[in-house]
Amino acid sequence: MANFIDQLSAKIAQNRGDLVERYHHGEIKLNDRLRAVVKKHWHRLPALRPSRERRPGYAIDGSNRRANLSNGATLFVAQGLLIGEDLNETIADVEILPGTVEAAKLERFADLMRQNLEIGLARDFARQIPSGSVLYLDGALYGTLSQTFPLEGVPRDFASDILASYRELFDQCEARNISLISIAKTNRQPLFSDILQTYERIEPIQEISDSALFDEWTERKAGFVTPVLLGQRSFSPGAKALLLEGANLKTAPAIISFFIRFADFEEPLRIDVPAFCVGRRERLGELDEMLMDQSAIEPIVNLLMDDYGGIEVYNALAYVVDREVRLSKQKMYDIYLPMVADILGEEIRLDRSERRFVD
Repeated sequence: MANFIDQLSAKIAQNRGDLVERYHHGEIKLNDRLRAVVKKHWHRLPALRPSRERRPGYAIDGSNRRANLSNGATLFVAQGLLIGEDLNETIADVEILPGTVEAAKLERFADLMRQNLEIGLARDFARQIPSGSVLYLDGALYGTLSQTFPLEGVPRDFASDILASYRELFDQCEARNISLISIAKTNRQPLFSDILQTYERIEPIQEISDSALFDEWTERKAGFVTPVLLGQRSFSPGAKALLLEGANLKTAPAIISFFIRFADFEEPLRIDVPAFCVGRRERLGELDEMLMDQSAIEPIVNLLMDDYGGIEVYNALAYVVDREVRLSKQKMYDIYLPMVADILGEEIRLDRSERRFVD
């Protein structure tokens, strides 16, 4: 039997220096001034004040799978779930794209298909859940808005529906005093890194991802970063014309964003909330970005701390819905694929490369 362990071990040892440098993406060379800036903008968590009245809470998440078929087509399945306060609502969608669709578009199509289910659920139930509720979404809200472009060359493009759903969702949440909180578990952008360096006049700006900045240079202590009110900053000239003007996002609420770590040594989470959740009225088209006083977001921080369940359970509702909605490859292959074939009355077989493994 082939044994690659010795080869791999030798390769790691040979390239150790380069691998360590790339793992830290240069952060090991972070200058002292930038370290001081990170420390200045990392704040202790407030003392948890027991809520006088527990607000109803809900969480939405989605997942998707795709299967490459033997005739070159691709089968997509997406599902979304909302849970909380005696609600357990599901939604699902299915699509087949022909083999003529460019491979580079397939992952983007799958993401839009999933997002369409998630935001559609949020839009529909923002009308129904009690006023004053808390509604958790998965992912970085601001990044989604600035990157929801139409996808050409596919039979269904979800982008316009997603943006329309977001506008209605914002309107419903603002009118009904619903706190809409988006939680992103991963973040590879250098958005906060660039903003903090710009405001503190550090030149030249060091290219460091936000996750790396707040993971390593906060001494991994519990706390949260100075919040930023985001407007047009991440919208390219094309996006401004297409999304802010064409999709009418110019008057959508500006987005407050910050990172938080609930306990020492945890990975930080990125939190995005529409400005109206803390009583602000700025709109996306009115500003680029603005640093805020950390006290402005303490009501949101307190809500998050109320629903914190430990290192693994970063948010009780979001954790449960994430677990429940996950679509495994086993379920895709053993249940959904045969079901699609049966209903369509077609023999649908996996591509040979996918038939080798089922995990």
